[in-house]
Amino acid sequence: MNITETIVRLAAPYTAVAFDVFDTLVKRDVAKPTDLFLLAGSDFAKARVQAEAEARAQKQGEVTLAEIYGRPCLARYDPARECALELEAVTPDLPLLDAVRTLQAQGKRIYYISDMYLPPEQIAAMLARCGYDGLDGGFVSCSYGVQKRSGTLFRRFLRETELKASQVLFVGDSWRADVVGAALAGIRAWHLPSHKAMPEFVSADDFAGGAVSAFVQNRVGQRPYDGEVLGFSVLGPLLVAFCRWLHERRVQYGHGKLYFLARDMYLTQQVYGILYPEEETCYLQVSRRSLCPALLAEKEYPLLWAALPRQKLTGAQIAAYCGADCPESFARQSFDLKSEEMPAGLRELFAALCPPPAAELVHAYLRQSGLEMGDLLVDVGSGGTTQILLEALCKIRLHGLQLSGDERLRKRLSDDRAEVFLSLAQEAAKLYWAGQPMLERLISQDIGAAKGYAAGINRITVCREELTPEPVLADIQRGALAFAKAWQTSVLAPVIPEPALSIAPFLHLLAKPSKTQTRLLGDLTVEDGGVYPLAKPQPLAMYLLHPAQMKRDLAESRWKIGFLRRLLPGALPYDRLYLAMKK
Repeated sequence: MNITETIVRLAAPYTAVAFDVFDTLVKRDVAKPTDLFLLAGSDFAKARVQAEAEARAQKQGEVTLAEIYGRPCLARYDPARECALELEAVTPDLPLLDAVRTLQAQGKRIYYISDMYLPPEQIAAMLARCGYDGLDGGFVSCSYGVQKRSGTLFRRFLRETELKASQVLFVGDSWRADVVGAALAGIRAWHLPSHKAMPEFVSADDFAGGAVSAFVQNRVGQRPYDGEVLGFSVLGPLLVAFCRWLHERRVQYGHGKLYFLARDMYLTQQVYGILYPEEETCYLQVSRRSLCPALLAEKEYPLLWAALPRQKLTGAQIAAYCGADCPESFARQSFDLKSEEMPAGLRELFAALCPPPAAELVHAYLRQSGLEMGDLLVDVGSGGTTQILLEALCKIRLHGLQLSGDERLRKRLSDDRAEVFLSLAQEAAKLYWAGQPMLERLISQDIGAAKGYAAGINRITVCREELTPEPVLADIQRGALAFAKAWQTSVLAPVIPEPALSIAPFLHLLAKPSKTQTRLLGDLTVEDGGVYPLAKPQPLAMYLLHPAQMKRDLAESRWKIGFLRRLLPGALPYDRLYLAMKK
């Protein structure tokens, strides 16, 4: 249903249209009204809830804010603080705002009628903040001591505006107070359907999670589920929480520059810059491949092996990866780099390779970067390989700050050398690692990986592999940046969602993707030791004739749940099917 068009069509025969205010014209960026009080502290929230209960118990009809603050338990609190929070936490319901502006342009008289303890001046200020200008008047229950549900406030509205009930359409979200209450005064009412909750957030029931959920859904709930919406709702909360954690760690250590590793941490650095514009950060453009020439030159053979792609490669391919020429005797020899131990003959291959001239350019770039002892290295994770390589080449110790880390990290780096933001339960961890290549692509700079360096005029420049940019990634990243900008200027800015809550929308995307989401993301390719499709099955009919091809395509896919969702559209438990296959 198009809410704006529906309201405008229903209002056509009426002279005036009146609207409920809260959860109709405006929304609050909290899960429930009393959560707003928590923004002023838990002690205040407890006293505020108690005071309103006491005030309502002593009076029939609507109470006023002054009567609530007249209770002894709120004696040391100023109602101005609550009014300021209400003003900061309010946001317009965009389809309703569009409807009001369209109706005003048609010459309709527009009013608001609200059951509320806040004074009319406060509600008028909140409506104006949300863009509702030029309204013809408002009626608030606390000014009259009567409420909508009895029909009395509606009759008072008709009397003071000199309108007939047949001239008015009322729009509200409550069947009892709005629809029945208006009917008792003879006014036709239309019940505003509740927005369909975004499935990523339906289980967020704590204060921080509920606030994030409300904040997101108040801004994107009525928009098409395109790339920008996905970035706003899925990546935005995760990266803001991660950047808040990074900032805490930077303050904790009090020294050391913050280096974001290209390309994976490109979007994270952009979000960090929005949240902390006064801080200077660095972008280190290295890849494991770009470091290989220097590792080869310094005969760091175990580290060089760790830097190679986990694939089966020939000697010629390994030499090319290291920027060296391969002796003919090793060119066709195959090496299984997926093995737990260094493959037989690999050390001999390394020793036979001539150190490439590019090795000195690697060191020149690292010197140019200014990387020093104790600097903080931000990476997507998982095993800390790049940190170890940089420490070996620069002869320094860094402190890693990783979005995620697997069991390899703790075997390689102690707690005082690397910290991890995400700590997931076993089931969530399985899903996360199934989608980690996708997450890397979504937050990475959409350019080719660094493959080496070149000497420029007084500066070392980065040489890159070719990569065709994906427009959908630009949309997704624009959405994540929009979330960061909106969050930074909101009353919720001090709220830091727990890591498990901030990653929850991404885990939901992985486990229970919609048809639109798989179409949006499935055709992307990701780098995972090679270049692989994310979730791009061929037609089911082809697989029925060639089942072996389906097995190969599924094995190659890096988002197997998305692959199954696209191949077998419907309402199957794709995540449970995937986890069963993993077992």
